[in-house]
Amino acid sequence: MLITRIKASNFYGIKDPLEVIFTEGGEKEKNGYVNFGKERISLIAGFYGANASGKSTVLNVIDIIIRIMLSRQQDFIFDPNGIKQETIILVPNYQNDMKIKPSVMEMDFVINNNKYNYLISIINEGKEISEEVLYKNSKKVFDRKKSTISFDPKISKKIGNIANNIVAPKKSSFLSVLLDDSSDVSVFGNLKEEVGISELKQIKNKLCFITDKRSVQMGQNNIRGIFALAVNYVNNINPSVEQQLNVVNSVVKYFEPSFKKLNIVKKNENFIEYSAQYDNFYKDLPVTELSAGTRELISYISDILRILKNGGIVVYDETSKYYHPDMEIAILNLFKDKDINKNNAQIFFSSHNAETFDLLQNNQAHILEKKDDNIIITKVSDYADIKERDNIKRVYRLGSFGGVPDTIDFSRIINNLL
Repeated sequence: MLITRIKASNFYGIKDPLEVIFTEGGEKEKNGYVNFGKERISLIAGFYGANASGKSTVLNVIDIIIRIMLSRQQDFIFDPNGIKQETIILVPNYQNDMKIKPSVMEMDFVINNNKYNYLISIINEGKEISEEVLYKNSKKVFDRKKSTISFDPKISKKIGNIANNIVAPKKSSFLSVLLDDSSDVSVFGNLKEEVGISELKQIKNKLCFITDKRSVQMGQNNIRGIFALAVNYVNNINPSVEQQLNVVNSVVKYFEPSFKKLNIVKKNENFIEYSAQYDNFYKDLPVTELSAGTRELISYISDILRILKNGGIVVYDETSKYYHPDMEIAILNLFKDKDINKNNAQIFFSSHNAETFDLLQNNQAHILEKKDDNIIITKVSDYADIKERDNIKRVYRLGSFGGVPDTIDFSRIINNLL
């Protein structure tokens, strides 16, 4: 899977439609891209800006669209306190003039040389799907208006009366119902194969989201990530899981030479003990006491390597959060290395580290700012006077692109407070 375009409106800090394109014209091969017909698809895209400029929001657009595509939603959920709450599919923009407008999300992507376009519209303050459309190679597969589904005439003729009996759920996308092997619609008439979208099922195994908004929403962090790794290990004792743990240990040992291995032991049905063993330590170290960077590697490196090996998408918010700048660059550079990234894995990342500009072509670097309560994005390539050979990180740090905080004004405010 390769994402070529995203678009969103009325979503968090996004008011007016915001579009980001990850392709450029040209058939000549170029480092950091993969050729597709007469255009190149970017394998790496960086997002830069001051705090609260919208970097996480833009990355979360990808997360939300794919989650809606693949995951069936419950009408209600229980919060951590056991209180029943109506499911919110997404959080719209809370500006007064956006209250009655739909939230619209759209994504173009490629799978197995097929080009897809998916659009979904959500109303009622992010609680109900009002419209959904899927195109494959510029031909409409299905169109949804509230709960009513209509197929392309050729598909309708092929599947007969099945289409007349379909009612789409309010909270879940029809696509997620189609791709769910346990759903009545999917089972009845083998519909996803009949309409020609069964290949979309593979997306679930080709995703890795390391996003701050998802962490906050789901109570996740890198300690929880280690816990997830431990649970997977104790519940799936087989050679591949053991190999996964060996890979994690090898990478972390390079990152922290005195690290020996991660010990995971299932004590009973309700308790898993996981700790780190170090050279010359008389006792294992609890994972909560590991450095933040070490925890981050343990939590996510196996998923990143899985995507690099098999192809897919990594969405990584704040790669500069825990890593030394050189380590951050080394991880991101894996996606540009043709000998490592043989299956064209794609990464979308945000960072506060200007040194990462050196990894990107001007068309791959995106600057975010808030203007008039709306997120805007500008590519470095949009500046006609900026060339590929220019020192982009220096120009950015000087504020010529925007997307940097006003630290002088900040110091003045703090001085007044003191």
